[in-house]
Amino acid sequence: MMRAGGLGAALLPILLAGCAGPSLLLLDNEDGSSEGALAVIDERCANPEGSTIAGSFTRTKLAGCAPRPKGVGQDGLKPDERMLINDLPPPPARFIMYFVPDTTDLAPGSEGMIEALDRHFKARPGAEIEIIGYTDTVGKPDYNLVLSQKRADEIKGRLVQLGFPTDAITTTGRGESELRFETPDETENGGNRRVEIIVR
Repeated sequence: MMRAGGLGAALLPILLAGCAGPSLLLLDNEDGSSEGALAVIDERCANPEGSTIAGSFTRTKLAGCAPRPKGVGQDGLKPDERMLINDLPPPPARFIMYFVPDTTDLAPGSEGMIEALDRHFKARPGAEIEIIGYTDTVGKPDYNLVLSQKRADEIKGRLVQLGFPTDAITTTGRGESELRFETPDETENGGNRRVEIIVR
C-alpha cells in the first residue's frame, strides 16, 4: 500500500498480510491530493522505463511485465486495507508565519499562529516539527541565507519557551530560494519573508 508521489517514488510502503501474490494499493497523497504517479520497474522485463500507475485507490497486481491497475475506490477496500489506513498517522500540518523586513520580528497577524501551533502540537503526542526559514529577494543571497536561519531559530526559541521539546524541532534556512511568490531581485514581498512549519 503506497501513497501517490512523484514518478518513480515509492512512498509509505506497508506490507499486506495474506495477499495472493505481490500487489500494491495507491492512496491519496498525505495532503489529500491525488496528483502523482508510481513507476513499477522490473529488470527482467523489456521495458526499461517500467509501467506507470496513477490514480487514488488503485490496486495493481504486480505479476508479469504489464501490471494492470484497477480503480477500486474507497468502497472497494478490503477489511485489512481499511484497518491499515485507519492506523496511518495523520497527514502533516503546515503553518506559515511572516516577518517584518530584514528582522526576525513576526509581522502583525502572525503572532496568533504560535498559539494555534501550540494547541495543535499538544493534541498530537510524539509529533516532530520542522521549521524552514525564507526571505524575499532584497539583499545579498549569503546575507539572506543567514537571516532565514535566524528566523527559523527565533521561532524554535519561542516554541521551546512554551515547553516544546528541543529535540523534536529541526530548523533550516533557505534564504531567497524557493520563493512563494516569484519576484525579480531586490524586490520586497511579505509573502516570501516567512517560516514554514511542518508538524508530522
